[in-house]
Amino acid sequence: MATEVELIKQKLDLVEFLRSYLNLLPAGKNFKALCPFHQEKTPSFIVSPERQIWHCFGCGEGGDVIKFVMRYENLEFPEALRFLAEKAGISIRTLNPQQQKEFGVLYDLHEQAKKFYQQALEQNQNAGEYLKQRGLQPATIEEFELGFAPGGEKLTLHLLKLGFDVSDVSRAGLANKNVRGLYQDRFAERIIFPILNSVGKTIAFTGRLMPHLETASGDRPKYLNSPETPIFNKSKVLYGFHKSKNEIAGSKSVFLVEGQMDFLMAHQAGVKNAVAVSGTALSGFHLEKLRRLADTVILSFDNDEAGLKALERALDIFSGFDFHTKVIDLGEFKDPAEAAYKNPEYLTKAAREAIPAFHYLFGKYFSSVDLTDIPSRKRVLRHLLSKIKKIKSSVEQSLLLKELARYSGFSETVLLTELHNLPEERETAFGVQNEGVSKLSGPTRYDLIAERLLVLAFAKAEFLGIVKENESLLPPLYQGLLQNPADQRIHILEMRSSFEFEGGDSDFLQKEFKELLRNLELENLRQKQMEAKREIHDAEEKSDEGLIKKSKEKFHSISQKINELNK
Repeated sequence: MATEVELIKQKLDLVEFLRSYLNLLPAGKNFKALCPFHQEKTPSFIVSPERQIWHCFGCGEGGDVIKFVMRYENLEFPEALRFLAEKAGISIRTLNPQQQKEFGVLYDLHEQAKKFYQQALEQNQNAGEYLKQRGLQPATIEEFELGFAPGGEKLTLHLLKLGFDVSDVSRAGLANKNVRGLYQDRFAERIIFPILNSVGKTIAFTGRLMPHLETASGDRPKYLNSPETPIFNKSKVLYGFHKSKNEIAGSKSVFLVEGQMDFLMAHQAGVKNAVAVSGTALSGFHLEKLRRLADTVILSFDNDEAGLKALERALDIFSGFDFHTKVIDLGEFKDPAEAAYKNPEYLTKAAREAIPAFHYLFGKYFSSVDLTDIPSRKRVLRHLLSKIKKIKSSVEQSLLLKELARYSGFSETVLLTELHNLPEERETAFGVQNEGVSKLSGPTRYDLIAERLLVLAFAKAEFLGIVKENESLLPPLYQGLLQNPADQRIHILEMRSSFEFEGGDSDFLQKEFKELLRNLELENLRQKQMEAKREIHDAEEKSDEGLIKKSKEKFHSISQKINELNK
């Protein structure tokens, strides 16, 4: 009987599935695209319809449809499996019972809890009035499925009546056990903001304490988030991303705000490319996810010293991911939510007219520095140059130096010299490394030649036939691969062939193949020559004249063949 993974792969064609994510172009019998997992200008992401696998020859990532969804959507394996099962029209009941118990029940619990909170909001006049006062329209409340948590044991008892186990309710972070061993709802007297993952599944909640309880309950936090669970990792989730991702991809820009209310009001005002970081600091996962879709990030900060410092920290983080950073001017408004509430058109216009963050910084610093105070001027310049140095794009660095020259009065040449003379700084802790990739090629020239020859051989059937006739010339690893066509590494070599040689000039390929074959034979002979040297040494150690003579004859014969090939 087929496993759930096999059923999904049978139902979903990888090429058709990836078309909803990537612009796939023909590459022989394969397809190619710009890799979504690293920045590139030439497609190195290859998809094999025959093998139903993908591989990027730029960053080394690769795998099947499940691995793609896990990587692209930042999902764990069981989450990706559920998402793809629904796409494939496979009943969730066909999934592994243990995985269903461990992960599936958590999704079901959060979905039922969300419905409970929504019904509770309809019945609580004070909560509804609070949201109205904050400026949220009924359509927005409904679209983002806001709710209200009455507290006590109401949600827990409701979930138990639906047949859920209390231990799962607790494991989902929806209830806590008190000192008497009784379970109580985690959220009480709070407005509830459901948190959804990239594919629209409810995975957690944020609860905002009702305003009249803020002073009366000093020990209760204003905002309370769900704890981390097997389906919720706060460092991987951005509030509203499931709604905004298409707009972000279309505009290549993202408006990043701090909380749910800022997001909801901005979205309601017409800023559809917004997302919020709620209850956690920005992580590499957040930025990596956004960078796949956008190259520009728009921020808003308070117009004071603290806001300036926050902007500088943000620049360090975003520059490390090659974002172009802009800032909006909120004028007299304290945050995007207030701007959207009092003047929605102002916020949308401010977002459209956001200015480059560095231009904002230049204006701030040079409006306050005394240009006759040389030490202060130097400190400001070096501080700003240290920020510019962290930018990955040399094009953007050049444009910023031109702008800085205008503000500072120094020439671009002087600023460039000063930039290069700055001491190197340690990389930011937000850097994201690609996972280690196992490579076929070893450190030797022999291995490199063999690998390239095999890659080229897959471009033409006649080449592959010749390689098979000369299989004994290959290093043992590659002989083994050639004898095992089902090996995953052979599939990757085949895909690399369409990546490197598709559409190549026939005469060039012929010449390249002959030269690689000649070099392969040379390396094979050099290996044998080294073996012959060792045999001579061993024979001399034993003072075996007959073996010495035989080994030297072998050495000279091999050397002669090498000389002939080198002519």
